[in-house]
Amino acid sequence: MANVYRSNYNGLQVTLNARNYHGLSMVAGYTYSHASDDVGANWDFGYGSGLPQNAHNVGAEYANSDFDIRHRLTLSLTYAIPGRTGHGQMLEGWEVNSITTLESPQYWGPMDEGTDAAGVGPLPVSPPANTPIRWSFYGKTSDFKSRGGVGIPYYSGASNAACAARALSVDGGAAGASTASLNLFGCYAQGNSVMLPPPLGQFGNMGRNMFPDSGFRNFDFSLAKNFHFGETIRLQFRAEFFNILNHPNFALPNASAFVQTPDGGGAPNPTFGQITSTTTSSRQIQFALKLLF
Repeated sequence: MANVYRSNYNGLQVTLNARNYHGLSMVAGYTYSHASDDVGANWDFGYGSGLPQNAHNVGAEYANSDFDIRHRLTLSLTYAIPGRTGHGQMLEGWEVNSITTLESPQYWGPMDEGTDAAGVGPLPVSPPANTPIRWSFYGKTSDFKSRGGVGIPYYSGASNAACAARALSVDGGAAGASTASLNLFGCYAQGNSVMLPPPLGQFGNMGRNMFPDSGFRNFDFSLAKNFHFGETIRLQFRAEFFNILNHPNFALPNASAFVQTPDGGGAPNPTFGQITSTTTSSRQIQFALKLLF
C-alpha cells in the first residue's frame, strides 16, 4: 500500500507598506504562484469526477490544481482627509478606505461521465456509474473560457464542419476511429476550437484543468467620520460599500460534458460550460456607529 497523492506549490510573495505619508497609509501585497496536484478532492467512489481516468497511469492526472491562482494583488488604502477646525467638527475627522483584490483565473476541466468511450468500465458503486474520462481538445483554451449563464455549444454527430474536419485530420485524411466516435457522440465547439470524443477504447489528449475561468475582481470602499469628545472619547460613523462596483465574480462552470442517463447510457449535458453561481455577493451597503473610550 502506498500514498499516490502528489501536490506541489511554489510562490513568491511581496508586501509593501506605507504608513501615514501625508495622511495616506497603504498595504499592498502581490503573490505569484503555481499550485499543481493529482486531484483537488479525495479519490473516492462517492466523488467520481475526482478519480483518475486511467488507474494504471495516475501520474497523468498531475496538472494545475483546482486552487491554482497564478497572480493575486491586494491593495488597501486609508487616507485621512486634511480638515479644518470649527463648524461642529464637520470639516475635520474624515477618512476614506478601500480594498482592491485582483486575481488571475482559476482552471477547470471537462469530464465525460456518460459514454465510457474509453471502455474503462463502470465504477463499483450502486447505482452503477461510469468512470469519468476526458476527451480531446484542439485549439486555444481561451476559446472555452467560462462565461456567465452561457454554455459551450454542442453539435450532434458530424454536424459541425470544424469538428468533422478535425476528426478527419486526426484519422489521417480519411474516415476512421475519430470520425466514428464523432458520429456517435457529437462534439463541442466554440470560436476556432473543438472538443472531440476519443476513439472507442482510447483516452483523449486532454489533461486536468486546462481551461481558465474569468478571474476575480473586487473593490470595497468605506467613508468614516470621527468626532472627538475630550481626549479619551471618540465617536466614529462609517458607511461601508462591499463590491461597490457590483461586479459579478463567477464560480467555476459546469464541467460535465456528458452525463449518465437512467438507462445506463450517456447524453450531452445542455449546461456544460454554463455558470450558475457567483463567488461574491452583489453590492452590499452597511452603516455603523462606534464609540471608543
